[in-house]
Amino acid sequence: MVACVSAVAACNPSPAAKSGTTSDPASSTAIAIAPPPAAATPEAAASGEPPAPDARRLRFVEASADSDALSSIRAKRLEAKAEGRVLVVYVGATWCAPCKRFKAEVASGRLDDRLGGLTLLAFDADRDGDRLGAAGYTFQYVPFVALPGADGHPAATQQATGKGSEAWRELLGKLDAWRAGSETR
Repeated sequence: MVACVSAVAACNPSPAAKSGTTSDPASSTAIAIAPPPAAATPEAAASGEPPAPDARRLRFVEASADSDALSSIRAKRLEAKAEGRVLVVYVGATWCAPCKRFKAEVASGRLDDRLGGLTLLAFDADRDGDRLGAAGYTFQYVPFVALPGADGHPAATQQATGKGSEAWRELLGKLDAWRAGSETR
């Protein structure tokens, strides 16, 4: 049974998702909240061209369902790095109040100044648990974020464990650090 216990802690996925397993590993429900922006390049900055309008936005990218998580994460990490961005694996759930609130904040643009330059590769806790578990991404609560290392496996993680729909704010300190590059990329 899937339940969100916001009175006690952040959303706690089903026992299957906790261990990194689900009944439907082939599907992905991540939703692209912001369209992929054009990369701001050093050449464009040097030429005096203004950056692309959404180059500094916090970006959500839907995880592909047609490959294993590790391959997707490695490929997206290289793409983000080539664009001067930092890839973060994001795991949420459609029934999770803090996840919904976080996505709404991202969609509104209110986090762009703080977290612009991050690309969140979005997975669904219920549908992508097997794929994520096989890649070493395990969690007890969502929302969950992880900084992938060069091998695609998690180098650092953070999950929200607090109370109510604002529990997503617990992720901000870690996301700030990853954006600033204070932890291994």
